[in-house]
Amino acid sequence: GEQLLAVCLIGAAAGPNRNYRGGMPELVVVAKQLGVEALHALARGLAAPLRAGLQIRTITQLELLGSTDVHALEIAEWRARNVVLAGEDPFTDLVITPADLRHELERALRTLSHRLRNRVLWCLATDQRRLDPVLREALERLTMIGYHTLELRGENLPLDEGKALERFVIWAGADYAPLQALRERLLSNGIPDDPLAELTALATLTEAACAEIDDLVVGR
Repeated sequence: GEQLLAVCLIGAAAGPNRNYRGGMPELVVVAKQLGVEALHALARGLAAPLRAGLQIRTITQLELLGSTDVHALEIAEWRARNVVLAGEDPFTDLVITPADLRHELERALRTLSHRLRNRVLWCLATDQRRLDPVLREALERLTMIGYHTLELRGENLPLDEGKALERFVIWAGADYAPLQALRERLLSNGIPDDPLAELTALATLTEAACAEIDDLVVGR
């Protein structure tokens, strides 16, 4: 209706090389307002795809403008990887400061580092080795973080995200070989030889990246 400003496809479905998990597409709906009537209208229009598993984010124009600091990384990812399905691109004119993006990158890395370390501990204690869902989600998250870290550092990003991930790993001072092997295995749906070693490699890289991002100096 008149309140709707844009509908955008986001996430892995909006671009190549990062979809390690599969799953349903994800949409961002940007509107002037999102009151009860607007939600009812959206629910009627999206009932079937939502029941089928479509993921949807709803946000008002004012919320989007006011969130470039506290959600800097998420919005940077939306801006970098989206397909406008209706309306006009709502991300073009958004300003994300380098300081805000660095802060959110560090937060994302430290959160991921804690989760991976806790999962390593859990695996050691329980002998659980069915880790592919965890590995897929973590690698997808780390690839996204790496992309925006390189961009923040002013690097010319390669189109191939495997190359971008390699450059990020080298910047973090870690060994890319285990991550490359994991990435190739997940993309080909291969059977893991040592999933705990793969998880440990991810945890080690993420911890190293935390130290580097902590020392990264950027402008305001």
